Order: sequence, then structure tokens, then C-alpha cells
Amino acid sequence: MVSALFRFLLLSILLTIAANSQAQQHYVIVGAFAQESNARKFTGYVRSLRYAAEYELNVSKKYFYVYILKSFSKEDALAQVRQLQRDSEFKDAWLFTGHLGTSPPPKIEDVAVVAPPVIEETQVIKTDSAETKTDSEVVPISAPVTSAPTVEPDIKVRGKLFKFQIQTVEGREVHGEVHNVDYRRGREIGAYDANKYIDVLPPSRDNNPMSIVCGIFGYKEVVKVVDYNNPGTDPNVTKDEKGAWVIPYQLERLKKGDVTVMYHVAFYKDAVVMLAQSMAEMGELVNMMKDNPNYKIKIHGHCNGNHTRKIIALGADKNYFTIQGSDERNGSAKELSKLRAEAVQNYLEDNGVARERSTVYAWGGLNMLVPETSTSAKLNDRIEIEIQAD
Repeated sequence: MVSALFRFLLLSILLTIAANSQAQQHYVIVGAFAQESNARKFTGYVRSLRYAAEYELNVSKKYFYVYILKSFSKEDALAQVRQLQRDSEFKDAWLFTGHLGTSPPPKIEDVAVVAPPVIEETQVIKTDSAETKTDSEVVPISAPVTSAPTVEPDIKVRGKLFKFQIQTVEGREVHGEVHNVDYRRGREIGAYDANKYIDVLPPSRDNNPMSIVCGIFGYKEVVKVVDYNNPGTDPNVTKDEKGAWVIPYQLERLKKGDVTVMYHVAFYKDAVVMLAQSMAEMGELVNMMKDNPNYKIKIHGHCNGNHTRKIIALGADKNYFTIQGSDERNGSAKELSKLRAEAVQNYLEDNGVARERSTVYAWGGLNMLVPETSTSAKLNDRIEIEIQAD
């Protein structure tokens, strides 16, 4: 009887551990943001470095976490954290164990007992000692990033008054944001509205001079290096009658032959359907085409690998950003990439851009950015826009 009871208890413990292990997912986090727009932009930056970045909301903390790996294997996630801390600019990468996003956590299958509640655990792994710290001991990789306050010019400011003036080469004002980016650590420090008075607090010693990036879709990216202590060292920087330092940005439109990657457009696995976070940049593509009526573009579709697969295609209702109503079919990598490019073309047409202004090209997996089995393989599932006439 004792032996049978012992075996029962041991089996229960093992099944509980197995259930708990399956319920918990491990995320390799490289950024945390209070505003979704900042998380989305930082995700694009991380993708530009050839990491398969995504972001999800931590509901309890109300931060959007940017991650480059989600795994049920804690060992795999820890190995990725250590590699990032050792070999990348993400020296403060950390491990989050729990569930991100508003959807229900994954179901536990083939387990006879109910797992105990998942306790959220935030960790940072030190490369030199492999020491693990809990959330109460560690400052997250990025403090929540918020836009600096827009202030009236006659209000006394706490830092320095700036105006980031964005115009086209023709002198037309462009609405948008500039971003204070710490390239050394690979994170965004702040986002500032353009063409408004902004109170910018003093940066840390490590972040001065500041790298202020203006990357508005449809224009070539411009980076300004601004010495916070003495912005006037740049001859193009002026001080206006309100005492604000005016940092000018003159944006050049993309021209014939230019190719830009839609870093914020991402797809479900082996799907033509785009993730919801893609909606903002798709809207920017529509605006670019409407603002430049002479533009004609080629939409390049790419995917990960060249194998035949089951494709999740758009259904009759053309739900671009949700799996609901989609169709399934077997197809080649080239077909998947063609369907993705055509989805972008259809979206443009549905939003008032004439179909004859765009063509598509399907690459399949012939032009992958990273190896097919890389942890960053999602980068291969992408859309590129080539300007063919301006």
C-alpha cells in the first residue's frame, strides 16, 4: 500500500511538473515599451539587424515586450540570452517566463493533471557568472519610452526646448516623429513629435551626443547627431525667437531604383495573412502612393525556405489581418511569396490606389536574409518595395 501510494504521489508530481513546463513559455526580451507605437518601431529596428523580432503586450504590467525568441524550452531561451549578451548590442537581453498577449495561453495536451497557476518570472542572465536575478532586483532593458511632452513656448521647461523640423526638399512640412536611438545598446530612448516644441530632458553621459533618427516611410532615412550640451555646434542648427533649438530635417523622396523593406509588415507562419501590427505600415504605403501620384512600384514577395508547404491563403472576404475566413491549400514557396505580394497589391487597390501602378515579383526562398533554420528565420518572410517610376 505504501509503495503504491508513493508511486501515485511521484507520478502526480512528475505530471504536474510536465504540465507546468508545457504551460510556461519563455521569451527572450530585448525591449519594453509603454506605447505600442514605440514597440512597433523598435521591432522594425531589431528586424533590420536580422533578428526575427515580434512584440506582445504584458497585460499585468501594461508594457509591450519586444522579443526575438519564444520557446517552451527554457534551456534554448537561456542560450539565446547568453549569446545576445556576449555577441550583440543587446547586452541587457533578459528572459521572461509566462504568457504575453491578450489571447488565452496555449492549452495543455496529453497531461492528466491540471498545472498550477503560472507565476510570472522576469530574469536577467549575467554572461560571466550565469547568475539569475528576479524582477525585483533588475531594471528592465528599457524603461518605458514615452514621447517627450509638447509644451507651449512660454512655459518654463525642465530640460531644453527643441523643435525637430521635418520638411521635404520642396519645403513642404511633413508630419511624423523622430526617434532618439541608443545604437550602442540597440534600443529607443524616446520619440518626439515633429514640428512642435518639445521639452527634452538631459540624456545620460553614455547617450550624448544623441542620435536622432527620422525614418518616415516613403523617404530616405536621415540621422542627426545632436550634442545636447551645445546643439549649436552643428551649423545647420539654429535657435528661434522662443529660445528653442531647431533641428532641421530635409527629407528626400524615394527615387526610381530605390528599394525599401517593409520591416513592420509580418506574416503568420506559411500564411498570406498579415499580423495586426502590420496595419500601420500598410497604411503608410497607401499614403506614400497617394502623395506621389507618379510612383509606380514593384512589390517583391519573399518567404522562408524553398519547400512545398500548406499555405494559409486569403479567403473570399480578404481578411488581410486575421486568420478568420482564410483558405488552406498546398503550394510552393514561390506561390506563397506571390500570394503575399498580391495581397499587398490588393490592399492598395482596395484603398484607392490604381492596380496598374504596381506589379509583383515572387522570389520564393531564393533571396533569404538569414539561414532557413536560424532563430531569426521570420525575417525571410518579408515584403520589399521597389520604386520603378517617380
